[in-house]
Amino acid sequence: MPVSFLYRLISLSLIMSTAIAAQGSARLFSVHPRSFQVGSHPCAIALADLNGDGIPDIVTADRGELHDSREERPANDELSVLLSDTPFNYIRRHPSLKTGFAPYALALANVDSLKWPDIISVNFHTGRNKIVSVFLNFKDEGIFKPVEFKAPDNIAPYERHHDGAGEPLYTTPGLTSLVVADFNHDGLRDLAATGWSNDTIMIMTGHADDVFNDPVFFPLAGAPRAICCAHLDEDDHYDLIVALYATSEIALLQGNGKGDFIEKNRFNSRGKLPVTVNYKDVNGDGKGDIIVGHAEAGDNLVIFYGDRPYNFSVAQDIPLGKTRDILEYGIKDAVAADFNDNGAVDIAVACHALPGVVVLVNESDSTAIPQKFRQEEYSFKEGIPLSLAAADLDGSGYPDLAVSMGTSNTVGFLKNNKQ
Repeated sequence: MPVSFLYRLISLSLIMSTAIAAQGSARLFSVHPRSFQVGSHPCAIALADLNGDGIPDIVTADRGELHDSREERPANDELSVLLSDTPFNYIRRHPSLKTGFAPYALALANVDSLKWPDIISVNFHTGRNKIVSVFLNFKDEGIFKPVEFKAPDNIAPYERHHDGAGEPLYTTPGLTSLVVADFNHDGLRDLAATGWSNDTIMIMTGHADDVFNDPVFFPLAGAPRAICCAHLDEDDHYDLIVALYATSEIALLQGNGKGDFIEKNRFNSRGKLPVTVNYKDVNGDGKGDIIVGHAEAGDNLVIFYGDRPYNFSVAQDIPLGKTRDILEYGIKDAVAADFNDNGAVDIAVACHALPGVVVLVNESDSTAIPQKFRQEEYSFKEGIPLSLAAADLDGSGYPDLAVSMGTSNTVGFLKNNKQ
């Protein structure tokens, strides 16, 4: 059977399965009544236990509105930290952590010699020349020590949007996402980030004293927008999966275990404007799968099922809306996890146009493709979901969702109903 026919067949099957979500099914989450104020336009959110009390804390990247890079303040420049007090109760740390302009994505990971998670932000604008902001977590002193990294002078040329005079609207490299892992097997955490503005991937290897070495860039055409790392072959080296926003493609980059990557494969993402990418074994066959969310009117998630190394020949198309030519949902972020502990991977999606959060509950009982999902939708009294993250926030043993929301500039919650 030709691959193209497989794509069409699975898309039709999925439309049927999501359309029959049972009204009588118990909903997986409940909207928690509390929310907490953060900074302007919190476009990213991350969860980790920063203060050692056993409850995940919350960090948001408060990007603000993106303006022309020649303005004095082209965007906001802060991170909000919500420290846990009791489950679903947080105390906002003051003052906020100051970054470069337009902090766009976050990672919480231990990148120094201490054992507590540190905060890493990549910044979209290079005003003040701060492209990466790291805050080392000195828990015992109750402080976050800032360490800043600058863009090199010989960076690749700008490739994206221009004003009426032909001048670049934004700056290079225009970092939009990151992942932190040990790429070169030296015991130190390294960083990889997407350079949307100049078609690059940025690598910063770990340094024992200075956190990271200077950034190194290599080209990747197509406007890299989202990134995750995975083991895509049988070696123990991390590889990279990158969503290419302008060309609507997925690029697979093979790692050599020394911090270097080469493009191994790329394929159509089967939607327009891919903005999210996750890697999970969705159907439980022992092979990792790629989950891609698109921001254009198609409003679709696509699951690419792993076949053999660097090959994903079968895809399952999940349209969230009723029509393909009207923006009904507006995907901003997605996270994949087993929310109900049934052994199957579920997917949660932050949608700004809905506005709300969509949860695709995996009701499949085998590895057969397509997988069967039940679609649940959740709305908040105020705010537009921009990003979300999953963790057990109340000690129940099941993942909850923390959702950062624009317009209201708050963090809200979906509490897992499993007991």
